[in-house]
Amino acid sequence: MRYIAIEYKYSDKPTGTQLGHPLVELLESLQSQGSIGEAAKHLGRSYRHVWGELKFWELQLDANLVVWGQSGKAAELTVEAKHYLKAMRQSQKELSAQILQIKKQVLKNTKLIEKSRTFTTSASAVGSLR
Repeated sequence: MRYIAIEYKYSDKPTGTQLGHPLVELLESLQSQGSIGEAAKHLGRSYRHVWGELKFWELQLDANLVVWGQSGKAAELTVEAKHYLKAMRQSQKELSAQILQIKKQVLKNTKLIEKSRTFTTSASAVGSLR
């Protein structure tokens, strides 16, 4: 049985309403770029790193994700990987409103503690700094 953990992080820049996952990013890049080498360039990673990630996910999922061609040739997603990407895109569309709501709620909660740091000016606090 597989379990899913969903985590968030704070950002100084605006973020979208999609759940990010490295496999989705990897497969989308491979599909759009047509080869592992071009996908690696697009992602700012080495060929070896992208190849290793693909092999890692194939082992983790016990699935074929790529129709492996000859060295230097195009790599194509398997039918199953294409179906997976299509389903993930649909899920992203369906979940975007809920994700936006979660983000708003977390930010609202965060405002309860933001800028709450106070500085103590008591003699004991000053003395402990010496």
